[in-house]
Amino acid sequence: MPLYRACLAGQKTARSFQVNRPPIVFGIIIPTFNRPALLGLAVAAVKAQTYPHWRLFICDDASVADYSPVMPMMEDDRIEFIRRPLNGGCNAARNTGIDAAIRSRVDFIISSGDDEEIDPRALEEAVTVINEHPDCGWFISNTAGDEKAVSKKIVTAGYRDWLDDYVYGKKLRGDKTHVISTVALGDIRYDGRYRNANMWPFFIPLSARTRLWAYPYPSKVIRYLEDGITKNSSRYPKTWLEVYSRFAKHACAIRYRPTKFAAYRYLILELLKTPKRILYLFRRPKRPAAS
Repeated sequence: MPLYRACLAGQKTARSFQVNRPPIVFGIIIPTFNRPALLGLAVAAVKAQTYPHWRLFICDDASVADYSPVMPMMEDDRIEFIRRPLNGGCNAARNTGIDAAIRSRVDFIISSGDDEEIDPRALEEAVTVINEHPDCGWFISNTAGDEKAVSKKIVTAGYRDWLDDYVYGKKLRGDKTHVISTVALGDIRYDGRYRNANMWPFFIPLSARTRLWAYPYPSKVIRYLEDGITKNSSRYPKTWLEVYSRFAKHACAIRYRPTKFAAYRYLILELLKTPKRILYLFRRPKRPAAS
């Protein structure tokens, strides 16, 4: 049986969350690095939720900034502040938060950021949607605030397909708020080799494991900051790993859905571009050594 069929066959596990069970508990994961003031705003937004059943996992990625001014906000049994001993990037910090959330037996995880503020009714809205669609283990909604030029809002609620509508389609574009069942998530994690961005090793396997429901509520406010990850994009890869990621994404899509013919086309196109990208790596100016 192909891998993607085996994964889809396991969708029955998504029905493990039913309305007649205890209240749904959310695990909110916020990585942070040297931005205590922004983190204070993010934490305040979580504590303002109209739905009370949540746990907050803040993952400090070996910051050198002083977080003591915001530590009084952490005096809540629902908040866990985790200090990572080594800086590993945003994806590694997210994985630390996911592991902590699963150990705490939360039902769903929401990944946010220290420069994002969750809407006060976001969890309340999510509970309603989750209870209405027990066949889904993954829910996405809109964001407010800053947007990319190519962003496309969710206008009507309904089932979506991550490969068809996001990776290779145009129905979904830009940043979204993701609410993911820990049952559906299982052992899927972000690829820690990428310090930030490159979410495909996380979302493509997830799309093979559970159904996706989209709804138009603006669940969080995001800001694109100069020191954030969104503006640090480039037409040309800057590392060997980035060169690899450009074609590996489509190979991953083929692995989980061999009948996705668009993935084969894009894989070939990206492979054809690879020699030029490798040449760029050799020719680009080298950064001066840090003093």
